[in-house]
Amino acid sequence: MQRHARRRSAIPLGPLKLEAEQGYLDKAVRGGMSAFIRHAAEQLREADLPDEKAQALNQLRAACEKYASLSPAERRPLIARAESLLKDIPPPKKPRTHEAEVSWDDPVTALTGVGPARAELLARLGITSIGDLLQHYPARYEDRRRLVRLAEIQHGQTATLKVTVAGRGAVIRRGRRRVTRVPVTDGDATGELVWFNQPYRVEQFKGGDELVVVGAARVRSGQVSLTVAECETAGSEDELQAGRIVPVYPTIGGLSQRMLRRLVHQCLTRCRALPEDRLPEGLRERRELVGFEEALRETHFPSGQAAQRRARRRLAYEELFMLQLRLARRRHQVKRTDEGRTLADTDARADLEGCLPFELVGSGKTVVAALALLVAARCGSQAAVMAPTEVLAEQHFLTLGELLKPLGLSPVLLTASLSPAERKEVHEALASGKAGCVVGTHALFSEGVRFADLGVVIIDEQHRFGVRQRGLLTAKGARPNVFVMSATPIPRTLALTAYGDFDISVLDELPPGRKAPETRLLAAEDRDEAYAFLKEEVGAGRQAYIVCPAIEQSVEEIAAARERFEALRAGELCGLRLALLHGRMDPEERRETMAAFREGNLDVLVSTSLIEVGVDVANASVMVIENAERFGLAQLHQLRGRISRSSHQPYCLMLASDVSPEALDRLRVLVRTHDGFEIAEEDLRRRGPGELAGFRQHGLPDMRMADLLGDTVALAQAREDAFALVEADPELQAPELAGLREAVGDPRGNEPWTL
Repeated sequence: MQRHARRRSAIPLGPLKLEAEQGYLDKAVRGGMSAFIRHAAEQLREADLPDEKAQALNQLRAACEKYASLSPAERRPLIARAESLLKDIPPPKKPRTHEAEVSWDDPVTALTGVGPARAELLARLGITSIGDLLQHYPARYEDRRRLVRLAEIQHGQTATLKVTVAGRGAVIRRGRRRVTRVPVTDGDATGELVWFNQPYRVEQFKGGDELVVVGAARVRSGQVSLTVAECETAGSEDELQAGRIVPVYPTIGGLSQRMLRRLVHQCLTRCRALPEDRLPEGLRERRELVGFEEALRETHFPSGQAAQRRARRRLAYEELFMLQLRLARRRHQVKRTDEGRTLADTDARADLEGCLPFELVGSGKTVVAALALLVAARCGSQAAVMAPTEVLAEQHFLTLGELLKPLGLSPVLLTASLSPAERKEVHEALASGKAGCVVGTHALFSEGVRFADLGVVIIDEQHRFGVRQRGLLTAKGARPNVFVMSATPIPRTLALTAYGDFDISVLDELPPGRKAPETRLLAAEDRDEAYAFLKEEVGAGRQAYIVCPAIEQSVEEIAAARERFEALRAGELCGLRLALLHGRMDPEERRETMAAFREGNLDVLVSTSLIEVGVDVANASVMVIENAERFGLAQLHQLRGRISRSSHQPYCLMLASDVSPEALDRLRVLVRTHDGFEIAEEDLRRRGPGELAGFRQHGLPDMRMADLLGDTVALAQAREDAFALVEADPELQAPELAGLREAVGDPRGNEPWTL
């Protein structure tokens, strides 16, 4: 008969079985079952337990603290819980006298103390290898170098102290919470350490134990109580938790700061061969950058504040440099092998200017697009303009049609709302070359669209498209010239990051006669005042927009816009000519509504954020934005740009339902400035690049250390160095560039953040 080996548990279960056999009399072990459970929990404290099991063990320990005072009937379920919990915990691996070296690419399970459960927790932080852990940089630091005396400590202060346990602690029950208090002294004064729901601390520390503790102080009548955040025996564990500048890491439940520090320190101790420094020595010397190994060590466990700053500067610069190096190589590769098509017509600009009803000045990106379409057509090629919404596509279709009609060029329109017959007609015109230019939405890169000779691609409001979507359209031509445009000012740092391999032009002048909108911030309770002003302006012959808070055209938000529309029509704006506009309207109804507003047959257009771009009605000079706090700063700036289309003084009234200091401070940025680039920088500062509209789609690389807003100088330096390096050695063939060559890979590959 085959015998199966019994699985050993980390804690012997014999005492638990004996306790049950003896009728739960608390005589199975010397010192009682509470001492046995306490000892077991201490042994398993650093074991690789799943989060829920570690929590269950702590709860069991707390429940067994009063085991001696319970009746046998009350003890029975506790013993059953203990046996069920402990039997599945395997014994810990025997410690290795000499820990083996680990390498950068080894899994984190190569570290002592990291088994499957802890590895799973680390993976949730994006950490699966030794290198990942060493690049899990601190979010901040706490300077625990100065030890505070008990007599010096101030109420509310977070401090580091070195104290001696002065006697046995006590556990006091306060409702559902149990408060553990342990008396301590530093030789001159006395105080107490406080823990919540950790009764085992009473037994953990004995009189005479020296501790280094960090916590928040409470001082009453001269008595100091320290609510402990971290505690260790003085001189233990390489003193990673106190007596130094201590790193504080981003983490999740189940992974304490203490554990992360120990694991990172173990990596630095055991990883003898860190990757070779990728930055060439000459570059490091010129930019006064420390080496990679020093930067890692000083980032995690700084020897001083200046050393930590030098380490951070080095690591941030490297991230920015690697990004710019990929962009530089991509740009070089495109210029060398994909030079694009030369489309030139020397008379096109003069001919277009001659047809314009205005002087060619100011921020007219639509005119730039019109000129590109005209040049493409005159060179026998085709051009495509892609916009993110049907409203914007229709607006471009009308505007470009009016601009180009005198020159014999008429765009066609391609959107998803066309009938099958209309769509087929447009497809055939593009495939045959009959249609010289097309304006459309996402429908342009659908599989059925073919071009005879696509030479120019113009993508408007480019941040609203994903990189793959743009690529699908450009792939329909043979090396077409690509323009990406946006009316949304982009912070310079994001422009150099997301569009670093493009030539960038900025049009930042208002056309002559245009006036910046006067922006007012009102509480929602002042809505009557806002609508009274709107009625005055309409009475003077102007038109107005009312924008309801809808960031996406969800059913709920459209219903809210419709509800607000009906309330306005029956209430504050009764008697005015109102219409509702949203993204799920029938296309024909939407076009009729916009046409009526443009022609002056409507006084007020109530809309979702659909009108953010592409709506151009010169007579509209008032905008009321409901729940303005729900919009981003750049989006609000875009919206109020709809009322700066003529010489009339425009007014933007922002109604805020959230009147918290934080919300009002953010909205006051719009009141203070009309500089779109300043507003974009402020938006970036407050929301981060990942939250700004569209840049998540760009696939911007995660920056572990660099700050796209704060590291502007480093970004400029990294760009300068990267482009100069590629200019001198495009293939990175120099021996000292081997690390860089391996890191950036093939420049012809599709980096996720470039076209």
